[in-house]
Amino acid sequence: MSDAITVFGLDVSFGASHVVKDVGFTVGKGESYGIVGESGSGKSTILRALSGLNREWSGSITIAGEPQQAKRPPAFYRQVQMVFQDPFASLHPRMTVDATLAEPVAIHGLGDADKRINRALADVGLDGGFRFRYPHQLSGGQRQRVAIARALILEPAILLLDEPTSALDVSIQAEVLNLLTELKAARGLTLVLVSHNLAVVGHLCGRVAVMKEGRIVEEATLDAIRSGDIHQAYTRDLLAASRRAHGAITTA
Repeated sequence: MSDAITVFGLDVSFGASHVVKDVGFTVGKGESYGIVGESGSGKSTILRALSGLNREWSGSITIAGEPQQAKRPPAFYRQVQMVFQDPFASLHPRMTVDATLAEPVAIHGLGDADKRINRALADVGLDGGFRFRYPHQLSGGQRQRVAIARALILEPAILLLDEPTSALDVSIQAEVLNLLTELKAARGLTLVLVSHNLAVVGHLCGRVAVMKEGRIVEEATLDAIRSGDIHQAYTRDLLAASRRAHGAITTA
């Protein structure tokens, strides 16, 4: 398996606050890789550096064999897309679903907008009747499906997922995670999932990096975590908290 993402010596600071400290990891092509940790551990900051949203970083980021600079070319966003935590905040309240999905198609000069929009909606389980609705006319789960469709419409190889279910009702979370599992299989996607919840990561990911105070303190397979074959007390604490809150860690 070739590497889709390689990160080495990644550091991110905001003023005097050193948020990400000498982080390194690799993600194989077609792999689902999880990054877990408490709020403020630096996990979302890593995604923002990978996605090009945060340009203030040092170290090395290589994606699909190409070393990345702080500013990314437009072609980069055909390859890498991000899905955010809050689907209501990430969708423009005055734009219909149709306009939201048409925008990246126009920006990147792609044709067949109607065909692309209909396919993207179908891929996330929404029919054409949703095209001309506004975000406030959608449920939380439907809004996140639209956000995923917007990311998919450019046919990227890599999806970066920042707590994609944490703003959703528990009853809807599994639906979105199952959808992401299906899309990964159908499209051969590489996924990087950030979450504070090991149970959510366990639904999608085979390998997990555990972050504490800006550093990766442990990297383990999901099988090792489920069996308790882990080395850091902090990872054990996260696992125990997840089990108390969400039950046993299982895969989809």
